[in-house]
Amino acid sequence: MKGIVIYDSWTGNTKKVAEAIAVEDNFTLTKVDAAPFDLQNYDILILGTPNIRAHPCDKIINYIEKLIPPQKFALFVTFGMPIWGQIFSLSCFKYMRQQLEAKNSQFVGKFMCPGYHVKYKTYKGRPSDKDLCGAKEFGKLILSSI
Repeated sequence: MKGIVIYDSWTGNTKKVAEAIAVEDNFTLTKVDAAPFDLQNYDILILGTPNIRAHPCDKIINYIEKLIPPQKFALFVTFGMPIWGQIFSLSCFKYMRQQLEAKNSQFVGKFMCPGYHVKYKTYKGRPSDKDLCGAKEFGKLILSSI
C-alpha cells in the first residue's frame, strides 16, 4: 500500500498530527506547498488542515480544486477553540469530503484533534502525546482499511 499525507499548518499543531499519522512506512509526508497534484499512483490520500472558521485553510481549498485524487481518501482537522472548534470542524470535513467525492474518490475516515490556540491560549499542551498516539492509530486504521 502506498499512501500520502498532505497538510497545511499555521502554528505547528496540524504538522505534529500529520507526522504522527505518517509514522508508518507506507506514507509519504508533504506540506501542501510541495505536494503533487496527480495522486493516481497512490492508494490513499490523507489530507489535513487547521479549521479556519468552519473551513479548510485557503491553501488546502486551492489544492483540492487542482487535485487528481487517488481512489480513496481520509481527512484530519485540528482546531483551537473549545466547543465551537469541534462543531465547526464538522463543516470543514463536510466541505473537503464533498469536493473529493465529486472527483470520484471514496471517503474512508476522519480524525480531529485540538491544538493550542496561540491567540486565545486554549488547549495548552495540545496536541498531547495521547492525541498524537490517537493520530498514529488513525493512520494504522486507514492503512488496514485499504
